Amino acid sequence: STPGLAAAPSTPKPASLLTPSPVGTAPSARKGEALGAEDRALVDRLDTVALCLARLFLDKPDKLRAFPVLIPEVFVSRMKLGAPLRKRLHTLLGFDSRLEYLIAENDDLVNALFFWHHKVLPLFRKDYVDQAYRSLNGAVLTIDGQELHLYSAFLKFLLRINERAGGGDPDEIASRTKEVLDQFEREPEQQQFLLSVFKRLDARSHERPEDFDEIKLTMLTDVAANGVYTMRSVKGMALCEKAMTTLLQGYIDKHEPLEWSSLFKEAAKVSYMLKYMFRESLPLAKSKFLDFVTSKDNFKKMPNATETQELLRKLVQDTIASYGQVGIFDPAALATLDFLNQPMQLVDLVRESMTRPSREAKKDMQLLTEITAKWMEYMVDQKFPPLTPHHTQAFVVLMMARFYKTIQAQVESRASGKSVKGLFKNKFAPKAFVAQMSTGEGKSIVIAMLAIFMVRLYDLKVHVLENNEGLLMRDFATNKPFYDKFEIKAATDMFDEESRITYCLKKDINRYFFRKTVAGELDKCLAKTVIIVDEVDDLVVNEKPNSHYVKQDVQKSPQLQKAFAALCSQSPSQPEDVEDANWAQAERIVRQSASKKLGTHYRIVEVDGKRKAVMLDSSGHVPKVPLTAPWLQFVNFKECRISPIAETDFACMCTPYLFNKYQGIFGLTGSVGGKAELNYLTKTYGAIKFDVPKFLDTCTGDARKQVKNHGVEIHENASKQLERVVELAKNHYKLVPVLIIAANLSELTNILEAIKSSGHFPVDEVQRLSEFDERGRSMRDRWQTIIDDATKRLGGVDDNRCRVTVTDRFGGRGHDYQVMDTEANDRGGMLVIATSVPDEREWTQWKGRTARQDRPGQFAVVLNKQSPVFTDPAREHILSRLKRAPSEDAKVEVLLEVADDGIGAKLKEFESQQATGEKLNELTEKYYCKYPRAFEEPWPNEKYLETDLRLRALLHDFADQPADVIRAAAMDELGIALS
Repeated sequence: STPGLAAAPSTPKPASLLTPSPVGTAPSARKGEALGAEDRALVDRLDTVALCLARLFLDKPDKLRAFPVLIPEVFVSRMKLGAPLRKRLHTLLGFDSRLEYLIAENDDLVNALFFWHHKVLPLFRKDYVDQAYRSLNGAVLTIDGQELHLYSAFLKFLLRINERAGGGDPDEIASRTKEVLDQFEREPEQQQFLLSVFKRLDARSHERPEDFDEIKLTMLTDVAANGVYTMRSVKGMALCEKAMTTLLQGYIDKHEPLEWSSLFKEAAKVSYMLKYMFRESLPLAKSKFLDFVTSKDNFKKMPNATETQELLRKLVQDTIASYGQVGIFDPAALATLDFLNQPMQLVDLVRESMTRPSREAKKDMQLLTEITAKWMEYMVDQKFPPLTPHHTQAFVVLMMARFYKTIQAQVESRASGKSVKGLFKNKFAPKAFVAQMSTGEGKSIVIAMLAIFMVRLYDLKVHVLENNEGLLMRDFATNKPFYDKFEIKAATDMFDEESRITYCLKKDINRYFFRKTVAGELDKCLAKTVIIVDEVDDLVVNEKPNSHYVKQDVQKSPQLQKAFAALCSQSPSQPEDVEDANWAQAERIVRQSASKKLGTHYRIVEVDGKRKAVMLDSSGHVPKVPLTAPWLQFVNFKECRISPIAETDFACMCTPYLFNKYQGIFGLTGSVGGKAELNYLTKTYGAIKFDVPKFLDTCTGDARKQVKNHGVEIHENASKQLERVVELAKNHYKLVPVLIIAANLSELTNILEAIKSSGHFPVDEVQRLSEFDERGRSMRDRWQTIIDDATKRLGGVDDNRCRVTVTDRFGGRGHDYQVMDTEANDRGGMLVIATSVPDEREWTQWKGRTARQDRPGQFAVVLNKQSPVFTDPAREHILSRLKRAPSEDAKVEVLLEVADDGIGAKLKEFESQQATGEKLNELTEKYYCKYPRAFEEPWPNEKYLETDLRLRALLHDFADQPADVIRAAAMDELGIALS
């Protein structure tokens, strides 16, 4: 009985029966002698006790754990392989017949303590396996007459690897193993794929088990999901199936397990391209491009509509004429090649097209063909099939390259005083080409190809402006080896003078312009440089257009440090060596800081282990270009112990002024936005916009999937809105992955806490995706893992679910949420829940997180009446407009129009600031051309002290003056003539 077992250790005789030592030293006969009756009885009692303890343990393995204490001695003495007692134990364990060999052939498993864990042992028992893993247990593959039983082989593999990774912790081993088994149980296709590669996988794990130490084995489900998608995409194309099978098997054999997830993900993308490679139609692509430029309806909302349409029509027609009737290679010849198994055959076919008589005089097509060939070589180097760019991608690159000729002609005509015939009426001078490409259409390769065009065709330098750091790191790492094939140096350091293609962020550009301006070298550096912008947000002034730069003032800093220290003391008083004016200034700064609130005006973040306060913009977001203010210095001094410095005005940088210094501007974006943004881009940069046809629209058949709109809901207040968001997530997370995009960081936190505390979701399966965590620490190292986990299905067959991911604007753009889960796609794809409708540019990005490539998607909008969009008196009509809207899509359009009006109002508000900033930026540039110095030199500089002090005063006193006042002051104070 249980009480008897519990009491046994306190009495001598039972203790000798139950502890490991006596079992190992049980009575035995000397050689040649038989056991006596008394000894034989004792042996029988020991056998009975051991088997009884085993039975009790199997009945309640989490509580009655006496039997595992006997291990390993019991298997050395009483339960040796082949012994009758061992056979009785096997019967008692109730193993599935296909698993019994794991304990019948050796003692490795039974001697492992984790095997007897109450969550591990059931994985072997027939009753549990039949209930939880019926599908996996039935998966079998026969190879050369030998049967591979997936469940037994895979279970053994998982336990062996997880024992290393879990450090012997049975709970960790059990948890890791069960999670992987659960994920595979639901997916018969993934089981079959795993069977096809298992021998390679198992062999690899025996040869180099240490390769698996740094990975989570749940990664195998990602690998299998992408493997299944890859093979399904090329199903029915025998050569493609053979080539992709060889490719995927090669990954298992030759690449580190840490690389498998990204390699298989890339293979899935390649298979998507292969799937539609033979359905892509050149005549259809030409037709789609011509349809856009010949329809006046597409230009109704565009400024300079007639001139823009005529220019784009000419660019399209010239591009199509240059591209020819065949394109980069002859598709008829493609059908005769085994290019998947002999990839260089297709590369050679592309190169041969350069010798066609019709192409010899076409420099752009010659270069495009060379770029294509080298791109294919790069793909082969990466062990991928050599795929050519889509016609849509090639057309856009050629159009942009031809557009640069237009800019050159425009500059030459301006210099000569002549006009360009047939274009540019009403003084319209285009300088920027913005291509609107949907998400997932391959902007990255278009950017790379265009950058090479600019370098090779026009001998230019290129700055590639990325939207955030994650995208910059990804795209640069992907494309640098491609640039290397052209011996074109690429970098991420804008001050690398040898770099021809530089990937950067907006803050990098500001820093570069700032330092080159101070050195008097800006025009020289940008004389032959163009910029390619990935997303036009950085061209549209969402934030204040002007950055007023300050620098440590060597005259004032020491006194400010002493003043701040005094003001932080319990009895603040003015130090003797601090001047009255500087003391008064310090007091004003401290008073200003008292009104600034954490979370509203600033945040404390931690980057590389160092804490600092950062200033937020008017929307409560961390701006792309850091903001500064005197009060922020005191907050940093008080909260983060960062020594203050007295900073005085040193320069002014105006965003539009900076971008217009480039020789040409090329933008690729998911959405330009509404009418307000388009007007701004045209007025400020001379931009023209072209809507690039979607790749699938240039393929035969109907492959595009629609995005389902679940509707726009408006609730009475934030509390009701939050309840509904939680309810929607609860209703869908067992069906599909759920991505909730909050309006701001505060709302993100509220939603995350509400979902976790609701009791409806496993807490550890609700995740946060943001630039910084709740303590202000950068989440950079976790971004990709969170994004990958966001689309996985968890749990077993009868109780499975997906994760809920809560993010803000950071997670709503630029990240690739790949939904490979068949069940989720059958049920409509990832659900995006938006708690606001931002401007059209941002909204297009949010929608683009779902329904990627040819997979389905869905979204829902949940708003509350207390949000600014409804409480603004100027928008009191919006609710009635929403009620009259004929459909849910029409409601979204109403909200986008309202957001567009808001953008227009903001751009109008910034108009005068921009005019001021442009003049102050021009003044800054011309002053430092006249008085250049190294950035590190002290400010004010003794060499130019008199004029430096005048510039300091002018930048400070005229920061909000109109352009004509600044123009007059620049001449009066500094003798500098402004335009």
